[in-house]
Amino acid sequence: MRKIFTHVLLLICIFTNAQEVSQQKMAEIYEQVKTPYKFGLVIAPDNNNYKIDCPTVFQHNNKWYMTYVIYNGKTGTDGRGYETWLATSDDLLRWKSLGRLLSFKNGTWDQSQRGGFPALPDMTWGGSYELQTWKGKYWMTYIGGENSGYEKGPLSIGLAWTSKKNIGKALEWESAVNPILSIKDKDAQWFENLTQYKSTIYWDRKKTLGEPFVMYYNAGGIHPETKLKGERIGIATSKDMKKWTRYPGNPVFGHEIQGMITGDAQIQQIGDLYVMFYFSAFNANKPYKAYNTFACSYDLIHWYDWQGSDLIIPSKGYDNLFAHKSYVVKHKGIVYHFYCAVNKNDQRGIAVATSKPMGRSALHFPEPELKQRRNIVNLNTGWKTWMDKDTFKVNIPHNWDDYYGYRQLTHGNLHGTATYTKTFTAPAAEANKQYFIRFEGVGTYATVTLNGKTYTRFPSGRTTKTLDVSKEIKPGKLNTLTVVAEHPEMIADMPWVCGGCSSEWGFSEGSQPLGIFRPVILEITDKVRIEPFGVHIWHNDNADTVYIETELKNYSTEPVELELVNKLNNEDGQAVFRLAEKVSLNAGETKTIRQHSAIQNPVRWSIEKPYLYKLASMIKRGNNVTTDEIATDFGIRTISWPVKRNDNDGRFYLNNKPVFINGTCEYEHQFGQSHAFSPEQVSARVKQIRAAGFNAFRDAHQPHNLEYQRLLDENGILFWTQLSAHVWYDTPEFRNNFKMLLRQWVKERRNSPSVIMWGLQNESVLPTDFAEECSNIIREMDPTANKMRVITTCNGGTGTDWDVVQNWSGTYNSGVLEKYNNELSQKNQLLNGEYGAWRSIGYHTEKVDLNLNGAWTESRASKVLETKIKLAESVKDSVCGQFQWIYSSHDNPGRRQPDEAHRTIDKVGPFNHKGLVTPWEEPTDAYYLYKANYVPASKEPMLYLISHTWPNRFTKRTRATVEAYSNCDSVKLYNDAIDSVYLGKKKNNGRGSHFMWEHRDIRYNVLRAVGYYGGKAVTEDVIILNNLEKAPHFNALYTQENAVLKAEPGYKYLYRLNCGGDEYKDEYGQLWMKDDTAFSKSWTNDFKNLHPYLASQRLTYDPIKGTKDWSLFGNFRYGRHKLNFTFPLPDGNYRIELYFTEPWHGTGGSEKTDCEGLRIFDVAVNDSVVLNDLDIWAESGHDNALKKVVYANIKGGKLTLSFPEVKAGQALISAIAIATANNAITVPIQQQSSWSWHKVDTLVLDKTPKELLPEDKNARKSIIYEAESALLKGKFEKVVVRKKDGIKLGKGKNNSIQWTINTGLAQVYALRFNYMNTSTNPIKARMRFLTANGTLLRDDEITFPVAPEKWKQISTTTGAYINAGKYFVEISGENIDGLNFESLEIQ
Repeated sequence: MRKIFTHVLLLICIFTNAQEVSQQKMAEIYEQVKTPYKFGLVIAPDNNNYKIDCPTVFQHNNKWYMTYVIYNGKTGTDGRGYETWLATSDDLLRWKSLGRLLSFKNGTWDQSQRGGFPALPDMTWGGSYELQTWKGKYWMTYIGGENSGYEKGPLSIGLAWTSKKNIGKALEWESAVNPILSIKDKDAQWFENLTQYKSTIYWDRKKTLGEPFVMYYNAGGIHPETKLKGERIGIATSKDMKKWTRYPGNPVFGHEIQGMITGDAQIQQIGDLYVMFYFSAFNANKPYKAYNTFACSYDLIHWYDWQGSDLIIPSKGYDNLFAHKSYVVKHKGIVYHFYCAVNKNDQRGIAVATSKPMGRSALHFPEPELKQRRNIVNLNTGWKTWMDKDTFKVNIPHNWDDYYGYRQLTHGNLHGTATYTKTFTAPAAEANKQYFIRFEGVGTYATVTLNGKTYTRFPSGRTTKTLDVSKEIKPGKLNTLTVVAEHPEMIADMPWVCGGCSSEWGFSEGSQPLGIFRPVILEITDKVRIEPFGVHIWHNDNADTVYIETELKNYSTEPVELELVNKLNNEDGQAVFRLAEKVSLNAGETKTIRQHSAIQNPVRWSIEKPYLYKLASMIKRGNNVTTDEIATDFGIRTISWPVKRNDNDGRFYLNNKPVFINGTCEYEHQFGQSHAFSPEQVSARVKQIRAAGFNAFRDAHQPHNLEYQRLLDENGILFWTQLSAHVWYDTPEFRNNFKMLLRQWVKERRNSPSVIMWGLQNESVLPTDFAEECSNIIREMDPTANKMRVITTCNGGTGTDWDVVQNWSGTYNSGVLEKYNNELSQKNQLLNGEYGAWRSIGYHTEKVDLNLNGAWTESRASKVLETKIKLAESVKDSVCGQFQWIYSSHDNPGRRQPDEAHRTIDKVGPFNHKGLVTPWEEPTDAYYLYKANYVPASKEPMLYLISHTWPNRFTKRTRATVEAYSNCDSVKLYNDAIDSVYLGKKKNNGRGSHFMWEHRDIRYNVLRAVGYYGGKAVTEDVIILNNLEKAPHFNALYTQENAVLKAEPGYKYLYRLNCGGDEYKDEYGQLWMKDDTAFSKSWTNDFKNLHPYLASQRLTYDPIKGTKDWSLFGNFRYGRHKLNFTFPLPDGNYRIELYFTEPWHGTGGSEKTDCEGLRIFDVAVNDSVVLNDLDIWAESGHDNALKKVVYANIKGGKLTLSFPEVKAGQALISAIAIATANNAITVPIQQQSSWSWHKVDTLVLDKTPKELLPEDKNARKSIIYEAESALLKGKFEKVVVRKKDGIKLGKGKNNSIQWTINTGLAQVYALRFNYMNTSTNPIKARMRFLTANGTLLRDDEITFPVAPEKWKQISTTTGAYINAGKYFVEISGENIDGLNFESLEIQ
């Protein structure tokens, strides 16, 4: 009794004499324990039948071991429970499973739950991490329980042990007959009144709490007073490991938030502090579900929570649901933070993050099983395709028009017809199933044949098409699918046309794809099903009522009775409401069912926290069996626009709060693939845009891949979706297709909470009545477009809610740059749909000329953009915002725009070269301008010295201004590689400004800047300046050297190639040959008269970590499927060394920078993939030397290195070495050209003169026929308007004008009428197209919109292919008074 009293008294003393741990002290701990670099999965299931959890890492006999638990089920109910397993590793990164330590039993209290956690670890930070023995045994506590299922309670805490000396073997441990702690104990406390979970016992030899053994355990309970349910951490102590005394002040740590979990404590001692690594989940104050962080204590009882950045949060594909359950060790100066990674497919494994970059794990989760009623079969691989004669094997997405449009021709893009074919085995036959094939995008018309049955040709383009193939499919057998994709010239019945043959030359902006450029799937469903995009969910203006429309169809031959159920769950899977309705469907009948439900206090979708509910739409038949089901993400948010409110408030509101829209436009173009974006490429593009700080996205100017809107929804990015751009043909075919595709566009996108604007047309030429008709269709299909979403045109157009302005001041003559704030805040602006600036990457001058005709330098472009940022921000309290044009420069057929880059070797196009990144995704200076202005340093500190593409800025020591973009509080500048030759410190002056050090003495060849945030150095940047004196501490830049280029002993090197560089001798005296056409080929090899190296080589002047041979790594070739290197070799086995660096992604970044997934590509040797999904940044970070070694058996006398699949960005390679173990092998000496890569780097053009552009023989010439020369009947008069002669038709019944035209090649021709309509209403006239002998080829009505002030243009076509010859074009009508014609243009 006396001992118990003494123990309690001691605990009371500790409780009343607690020493608080300050946040400042914990900030020091954070710096020691943070692990910003995620290596990836280290232990993962090899199939989807089990899940891995709860790591504990220890050292034994100089080897590392990990215990972890396995749940042997797919769901929470189909598995038995936890067992404990053991794995080993030599380096803490690569682990091998050894077997079980605690296995299931039968007939015991713990028969189904035996998840263990080794006890008595060395808890010294950076210590041995060995497990200590007590009484000659190793000990372990474990979660124990008899019930089957995932953590099926109630659970208790059991004790296990082993007397084996070698605990590195997977041998079963003994365990106690009864639990050592249970919720049934008499002294069980309220915080554990539901169940108990993980526990760990520590040996406190100081007996801080009166007894040597201290157990931290977490348990679930309901607070007796607040009734808050949660999981909290408590303590129990023991002197003999058997009898345990609960601490009377339990729980010692938790968070009093309903449903929140605080658990899985791991204790380590750092100096005089105890640090508890723990995880939390379902914290309503966090934007993610589960994460790891820490708390600190001086006495093991009083714990103080760290309020700063969490240690591990969900951020990767493998941990995007939960990143939790810590186990942290420090070994040889590196911190390893192991944790349980759970993704949104509910796959669980063990991952690790480290304090220093350690590369990337090659381990992945298995392909997830789709949890759905429908059987979805991917049809994207294994296609064959041809156009003329050559057949190629391809995967979808694919675009035949890969490089054609980049040859500096006015219209170089590829048109024609491509055939695709694929054989596949359909799943085995099942009763009552219907089969569908869905195409997400075929350019532009598709004719589909399945097993000999041809379906009606359909216009496809950029929306989906679903075909019912149930009659033709052969279940369980081989099927042949053929798709004929047509993309002819002069398309005139679709809203998406090539800019090179649009209704107004070059004005549709961009090319259009030729081929199957988006995914294809086979979908197998019940015969009674929900139709494609057949679920429409929305809410009212007050966000208190949810409406659901479900489109059902009965494909069977019998009437059916069913129950439609729509169930809305929150993010945690908890039901919000359930709606059910009985439905009768006749055979073949389609019916739309409307339901609604009130919803109280919903969690709002926002930019900061894009909360998504999940709607499950189900068809139940028979005995309440679910026969069809689809899921729909749904975000609840209110939006409000000034044009809807008319309240003199010019701001945009999201959830009743003003939001300044900082948007960018994106064209879905990529050099070498154009529109054929893989899911990885879409993800990379959205990630880049978000990383640049944009909160809004405009898919200019056609519907993008559906993957975009999913990612925009998930990332909280506002979405202005666009249907088309500046194209109009006044024909029934165009009108009908436009409306049909518009309906599909709305249907596919209306459920997305990110969509805030419907963009009907950019620079619209749609007649008012047609735009009004289309707007009404949108409102009919989307009720939120009545009061919330706006329907827009942009920079021209009527008939919608809002013609959003484009303010191009500073670039075009459309405003005054210095008055941009005043212009933007006018009632007729408020939102700027486009602003931007021309630039050529690598073009710099000391002085910035802001005149409209000023040089297209990067500094000029940045100055224009920075000015607009500053001025827009100055009126952000009275305007909606602005959209920058454009994120990535896009191809622009129909125009002459050659100056994407300053070097002549990079001048491809035509490109609209205003991109923040180039078409090959190299960031310009302006990219970092946006990042500095709109990404907070708390999220990702960054610093970019201007400019990394200006190494030859100085020729001698001089005084000059140095500039930088940074989001840091302050930046220090040095003219040396370390903190010496100090040039001063500058503070951040806010948005619309940057750091400038004026009139500084630049003597040495290194400029180094260090960024500070919160008083700490958080990032730095370095640029190397050619021509200047070597910096005193230049050698400090040679970091992390690892002999990466040193020859492998025992090998004879046959080739060493400096890819994209000249002959080079490395630090080991090894000679690297110059790259030229003797070895390499790129995309230009497919075209005549193009430079062989055009747009396939770049270089970085940055220091490369890990080597002194910066030049070798700094030069590189880039490309996609057309880039390859060939080496003559005798047949045999070879060692192939491949050298890479990531030159762009991560520049100026920090430890919080994440560029994983921005560049993903395969490397193949003789068509066999040897490196799959290589991601240079993920492997080595930015500007690091990366070496990959592969081995290959070569046959056929040559080795060809290629890049057959590039999922994101461009493939990139710096050097190649090939060696053999056979010393007798020799190779022929290659005769190399006089080509000089060094010289090409000096060949630049500020602006390319037209005479240097190639003659464009593919461009269609337009012929103009004046109205005065036409045959006129009835009343008319000659007029002159704006210095142009024309004909004005008068009153009368038989007025007409007839042109005689002559055509050449057989094709469809565009007919463009240059007209004015001076009346007050649109004029409808008859348009006839006739042959020379009077045969009527086309007879249509054409509407001329009101145009009283200047000549306008309206387009139609000949309607079909016509042969060369003479034809008549006639306009006539009874009431065409006020119609004026200047000319007819034929193209």
